[in-house]
Amino acid sequence: MSHYFENDMDLKHDPHELRFEINQKEYCLKTDAGVFSKDRLDTGTRLLLETLLEKEKDPVTTLDLGCGIGPVGIVLKDQWNTQMTMIDINQRAVDLASANLKRYAFYADLFCQDGIQEGQYACIVFNPPIRAGKKVIYRLFQEAVDHLSREGRLWVVMRKQHGAQSAIQYLESLGCSVKKVNREKGFWIFTAQKKSTESSKD
Repeated sequence: MSHYFENDMDLKHDPHELRFEINQKEYCLKTDAGVFSKDRLDTGTRLLLETLLEKEKDPVTTLDLGCGIGPVGIVLKDQWNTQMTMIDINQRAVDLASANLKRYAFYADLFCQDGIQEGQYACIVFNPPIRAGKKVIYRLFQEAVDHLSREGRLWVVMRKQHGAQSAIQYLESLGCSVKKVNREKGFWIFTAQKKSTESSKD
């Protein structure tokens, strides 16, 4: 079985378009078989975007970790003034994200790679690939924390039933202050920030 966090070069194509509306703006992205949520904007991503646009404003640098075909990066690039980086392990998803960026004439640093290899970010946005398993997800949490800038925040969306509380405890064990920001339909939105950052502000 092929999964969206793997590269399956033999997977048949099923090109079509994904349409959705965020913040009263409509988007239309190219999509295909073998990518995450290929037929609709998933509930978790929608809630994450709506929460980000309400609570966060124009971070200097943003990383869309596990960008898929690009809905998060493209919406945030459209509605924020930010330097955007997008990463995914799935080459087909990255190719589609590239095409979608070009469709909107947006620029982002876009990479097909496993995890974060360099850079410091004021905002990292992450909808964990649950099917990849806890070991992979927690490694990506560790990498995200390591690549937060001094006052940076990691934004995460997870279902409660998929281990959101355990993820919060793990991020706290990495020295982060974690805050629950929103929850809806079983999804939790929470942020993680290095504690040294908060203590330096007191």
